[in-house]
Amino acid sequence: MKTAINTYSKTDTGILLAKNILKLSIAGFFIGSFHAQDAWVGVILALYLAYSLVKKFRIHAEDRYVFLTGSLLGGLLGVCCEAWGIYYGHWEYHDLGGRTFPYWLPFAWSLAFTFVYQLEKDLFASLRMERTRDKVILTLLVALIFPTYGEIITIQMGVWTYAWPYQFFGVPLLAIFLLVVFHTGVNYLMVQICRRMGWQNEVFHPA
Repeated sequence: MKTAINTYSKTDTGILLAKNILKLSIAGFFIGSFHAQDAWVGVILALYLAYSLVKKFRIHAEDRYVFLTGSLLGGLLGVCCEAWGIYYGHWEYHDLGGRTFPYWLPFAWSLAFTFVYQLEKDLFASLRMERTRDKVILTLLVALIFPTYGEIITIQMGVWTYAWPYQFFGVPLLAIFLLVVFHTGVNYLMVQICRRMGWQNEVFHPA
């Protein structure tokens, strides 16, 4: 019985990872293919974000306020980081007709939070994680692997380029480190917000 449970858990986790890799790949190829029409890309991402939020509230999910707060926080902080990087020439977006800031960026950062959060939540459940140390390690791995993979796709499709050296398929080691810092930093802020608001949550404030 124990072997069967472990096998099911591994299979379930593998399917979960495969689905999320596919989802991230589709998003990356979509942005990469249509990045020159950034306004339309922004509209599509905004509609998808709105659909995700409405769906959460319509089903009265317990984490709907966490989902909303995190997406707003991720979008706001992501835009601040982008403005800093673009202004100082650390990276550059292409094919924008003289503009430097794509319209779709705020929605992409908001959706990045919802993607990472939902993946962490599902992995915690799939792997039956209870210890805080294990959850922190998994959170760091998710923040390291998945955002980097998404950036590799869009960079290779000509969406933008980094000015920093020591690159891995177009993504500098410094950028990978900063992605981990950003996503874990947002998670830390969400932990504090959930504690302050009394929101019980599997990822940020478990009972």
